[in-house]
Amino acid sequence: MTQSDVGKIINVSKASVSLYEKNERTPDQDSIKKLASYFNVSTDFLLGVTDVRSKPEQIDISDSKNDTIMTFEGRPIPPEDLEIIKRLLRGGKHDD
Repeated sequence: MTQSDVGKIINVSKASVSLYEKNERTPDQDSIKKLASYFNVSTDFLLGVTDVRSKPEQIDISDSKNDTIMTFEGRPIPPEDLEIIKRLLRGGKHDD
């Protein structure tokens, strides 16, 4: 990817991207957000705050319409076991 390509993504000139690379100028927050979105990483990752590329996806297991297959140690959790887990997380309450 060239400096021109990056410039097009964040709507700045190739010269501005060059200044960013040489640490002679800092991109604004909007540019950082655009780059993070384009590369599908977090802004914290781009800024060197974390080594984690993106935030983990949150899935609400209480949503019975959820099509996600939950696993433990690489094996799918059977639906009946998942219901037990949900009850435990609710504090042992039964659905009425």
